[in-house]
Amino acid sequence: MKKTVSAAIGSKNFIIDEDAYSRLDTYLKAFRSRLGSTAGADDIMRDLEDRISELLAGHVRPDGGVVTLDMIEIIASQIGMPDSTSAGSSSTGQSYSYAGSQASGKKARRKFYRDPDKRSIAGVCSGLAEYTDTDLTIIRIIAVILLLCFSCGFWIYLVFWLVAPLAKTPTEKCELRGLEPTYENLSQFSNN
Repeated sequence: MKKTVSAAIGSKNFIIDEDAYSRLDTYLKAFRSRLGSTAGADDIMRDLEDRISELLAGHVRPDGGVVTLDMIEIIASQIGMPDSTSAGSSSTGQSYSYAGSQASGKKARRKFYRDPDKRSIAGVCSGLAEYTDTDLTIIRIIAVILLLCFSCGFWIYLVFWLVAPLAKTPTEKCELRGLEPTYENLSQFSNN
């Protein structure tokens, strides 16, 4: 018989067995210590917890299953560590290593956001260029042609501006580009 713990991860509550909770706590502490006091560390940790919560929701039965140690191991191996080395030693003296998620070969799902990093006006063209993986200059030329030649170009741009959210967090910027939200990918956008 194992003890279970009720824990909030991200914005969701999970029932976790005691061993899995200990491993997850060790993993998060090791991740936090590797980040140190870098700019955006709090955002990365918040995004990390949201990502763990999302992955756990996919592994746990909807009728209230318990999160196990195996699930935590799988998730930790998908996300990886900041320097792609072992997560360190636990209180039992065992060493746990976590690899990045690029080995899984899965491509992340893209979401459309306005891109604040390369924007000129509202980030609609730069977001569309990142989302479609097209050259930004081509998208801007098409936007100018639509604006000058057809009266609907202004309205199309305005609708995109109002409907598409701005990619503010590192996770949203990864989703815009179709990247898995691993540490390496999240850290690319933490200083912006």
